[in-house]
Amino acid sequence: MDISLNTVLKEAYEVSSSFKERLENIYPIECNLNFSGLPVMSLYLNHYEQTFKASASKKPQFTLIIDANTSWNLLKERTIPSNKINGDSERALMFLMILAESNIDLELLVYKNFGAVPGLIIRKILNQDFINNQGDENIRVRSLQTSLRNISIRMDRMEEKQAL
Repeated sequence: MDISLNTVLKEAYEVSSSFKERLENIYPIECNLNFSGLPVMSLYLNHYEQTFKASASKKPQFTLIIDANTSWNLLKERTIPSNKINGDSERALMFLMILAESNIDLELLVYKNFGAVPGLIIRKILNQDFINNQGDENIRVRSLQTSLRNISIRMDRMEEKQAL
């Protein structure tokens, strides 16, 4: 399954014109996204087409290994540990820096293009006020998982009521 990101990036470019220029300077980008517990996915970005694929790229420039802690770091703190990048780490860091410095409202962008549930998940992650202690890392992850599970249960109940 391929998801075109052309519309999403077009909206992002309208919000931040420097984002478009900076991103296009490092095109083409072909990377794998290895989310823990899911099959490896890929991202293809060039001047003509921007696509998210549900399958791994055979020749990625880099791979981002994204687990719960890395997701938290990417979304909230805008950092990623170097051991979570395989391949061309310089290109990966340039790509991530461009995304981090774009000042785009990620929550609104996800909501408009992917729907309410993904928007709620991003909102919950971005609004979470966790303690920044390393010893509390598992507590943060469990708290986030519990919150997302509660959102899912509420959404299921709302869908059931609408079906009646």
